[in-house]
Amino acid sequence: MNRRAEILLHLERRLSAPPEILMRRLDVGARTIANDVQDLNTVLAGAASVRLDKGRYRLWVIDRERYAQLRGELVDPAHSFNDPMTRVGYALSRLIRADVPVLTEDLAREMSIGRSTAIVDLARLREQAAPYGIRVLGRPHAGLELDADEFAVRLLVLGEHYETVYAGYPLDDELARPLDDAVAEFQLGVRIAEEIRRWYTVMLDRALTGHGLEHLPEAYHRVTELPAYDFGRRVTDAVQASIQIDLHPAEAVFLALPLAGMHTPRDESRLARFPVADEIPGLVQRILDQISVEMGIRIPPTALLKEFVHHLTFMVNRLRFRVPSAEVAAADLRTAYPVAFRMASIASTIIERDLELTITDDELGFIASYFQVFLEERKTSSTPAYRVAVVTPVGRVSARLLQLQLAKILAETTQYTLLSLDEAFPETLNTFDLVVSTTAQPLHTSSALIQLAEVFDPDELLGHINRLRFDQQAAIPLGASSRSLLATLLGRDRFVVLDPAASYRQNLDAMIDRLVELDLVDEEFRTALHERESRASMALDPYIAFPHATLPGHAERIVFALGAIPRDAGEPGLRMIVLMGVPEKADYDDTVLVDVYDEIIRLAADHPHLDQLCRLNSYEQVFLHLTSKPDNPQKG
Repeated sequence: MNRRAEILLHLERRLSAPPEILMRRLDVGARTIANDVQDLNTVLAGAASVRLDKGRYRLWVIDRERYAQLRGELVDPAHSFNDPMTRVGYALSRLIRADVPVLTEDLAREMSIGRSTAIVDLARLREQAAPYGIRVLGRPHAGLELDADEFAVRLLVLGEHYETVYAGYPLDDELARPLDDAVAEFQLGVRIAEEIRRWYTVMLDRALTGHGLEHLPEAYHRVTELPAYDFGRRVTDAVQASIQIDLHPAEAVFLALPLAGMHTPRDESRLARFPVADEIPGLVQRILDQISVEMGIRIPPTALLKEFVHHLTFMVNRLRFRVPSAEVAAADLRTAYPVAFRMASIASTIIERDLELTITDDELGFIASYFQVFLEERKTSSTPAYRVAVVTPVGRVSARLLQLQLAKILAETTQYTLLSLDEAFPETLNTFDLVVSTTAQPLHTSSALIQLAEVFDPDELLGHINRLRFDQQAAIPLGASSRSLLATLLGRDRFVVLDPAASYRQNLDAMIDRLVELDLVDEEFRTALHERESRASMALDPYIAFPHATLPGHAERIVFALGAIPRDAGEPGLRMIVLMGVPEKADYDDTVLVDVYDEIIRLAADHPHLDQLCRLNSYEQVFLHLTSKPDNPQKG
């Protein structure tokens, strides 16, 4: 699909997108995106318009009927040679079906393009084919042909140009029946059945035109040991009996590949046909152990973890056997879910090391998606139904209005009790987790208390609640977040300007010394922290480090400090150290750590912001700088 279509679909699905997201997604520069948008607006003239609004591209549809027509031509250009990718696919189709060398002039004439354009398209084909071990040989005037293994040709077609090469390929009932019967027998879902049909179409066409598989790379012999091979053999046996054609046993392996590398089915009965590979449970445990070591976050056994084990089984097959995977917007996920993406990066390191495979961006995105669901489920499952008392001077309507405003901020599981001032006795208020009052008269209670006006700034309320949540370990679940959790946790006496000439270890010890002086930690914490760092680096990137460890003893509260290392923009070296001590897990919900990680990783990704922040030399400046920048930037 061309970039203009990619941009259009991205804006339709996500409603808007900053230029940076489109640049990462399409792997091009800002100027290219701007030019593509300009071209897109030329195509859509009078029907729709893409505009840069407040730093984000947005789509306005003016004429829906005309837009639908133009969109269809952009998104599905299978028969339009205006699209470069369609032309490359056509050239590939001609080359894989030709009995004699193909002339460049013939390709140009058939596609109604200039010879120079055809040469550029062939250069693109050579670039795409190279990773598959395929070469385009010959000279433009003498004719071109492919130097390729049949299996590689099929993978290239399926991975890059199936829609063009096999658009409208006839697959009548007699030819489709062997596949349909096997799909029904194995109870496969619609999505995987459609993918297998693509592979089946390629197999039939190539075999019927004298290009059958006669051998496979040695690594593919292990496919015969997988449950998916039974499916491939079932189909090829039925085809041979139905249309009287001889198929090499390698064709059964070929047809097994999309099933061996499918995405995890949701249905338990379907999943039962494909048991987990023996190597995967141990691999998953090593991944979870390493996440615990590096990040201090432990993922407990859940039903989703069982599904993740199956996912890795299919993923490993996809990587080993080069089965194309559905595209995932990894750049979007990296921006939207930074903690989950860091977990996925740790997982990919373990997989690449232990299995000697290379994790693609798409697969990294799938892994990150699983970890994000883990984190969300963890937060939801650990969210008790907090009890909040709403106290107003008089009138139930005022209390109800305040409750409705609070409901926009607090978790859906929150339980509210509406009280008048006459009912707000200390013994009553003490039974709640939080008391929110609009009374001018002070209330006496041991519960957390926030006093507000009847109309208040919800952002400021979030700041108050976060202070309670972190400092008192009252994990009040939020439906949103304050501007900066780091600013919420930081105190004047725990901000330190560090020495840029000192080593990381020296600066870290200086921060620990400050906390020891404040009687917030003891030397055991220093020992615990250094022991953690001996097992895994706490540096998130060259600009920021996040050393953290469990507080020895019976600590009840988080200990937090921030150190800035002044450096000029562009100067190499660490800019910031964020130091955190957390209570023992029995007394502390580590979803707090996840939230703090989220903001720090976002901060680490914004080097210009860090360059400014590290040169500030007072707590007030740092606090104001952190709170002036939204904690969660808009997602593309």
